[in-house]
Amino acid sequence: MPRRERSLEGVLRAAEDVLRANRVDHVFVGGVTVLAFGMPRTTTDVDVIAVIDARKIPKIVTGFQRAGFFASAQDMHDALVGSTYRIDLVPSSTAAHRETLKTKRRIAWRGRRLPMAAPEHTIVMKLRWGSDQDLEDALAIYLRQKEELDVRTMKAFARRQGVSRELEDLTERASNLS
Repeated sequence: MPRRERSLEGVLRAAEDVLRANRVDHVFVGGVTVLAFGMPRTTTDVDVIAVIDARKIPKIVTGFQRAGFFASAQDMHDALVGSTYRIDLVPSSTAAHRETLKTKRRIAWRGRRLPMAAPEHTIVMKLRWGSDQDLEDALAIYLRQKEELDVRTMKAFARRQGVSRELEDLTERASNLS
């Protein structure tokens, strides 16, 4: 009998279990944060920013391998493929990554509390990346979370990321839709 393909939820649970078991400070970003804070959409990967102590790499790799993923100690940041979905594990090597970890939120999602990038952070980073899908995601999160957003913090982060004008445009677009 062929092995049943894992769901996005299964991949997310496996990633959380491995990282938590190895006491890796991490935060989920990207498509799963759009699902948590914005509108439903398709995604085939689980993006994670993590503080990885080089001495823990072998244990983390082993944990992912035991969970049924391909994992390589030589290239941990590559996609760890186990199904249609994949886990992109990125070291927290930039100031924006470190801020993501610092401002993460624990979100109840399908029976678990997962560390997710804050909606303010996700909106700004989506504006910075700037693809059509990113801009759509940013707008969806803004519209769904607008009453809860820390606008001052978001504006300050947008300034540091060089996307203040883009945030102003998004805010205006959102007000025209409301």
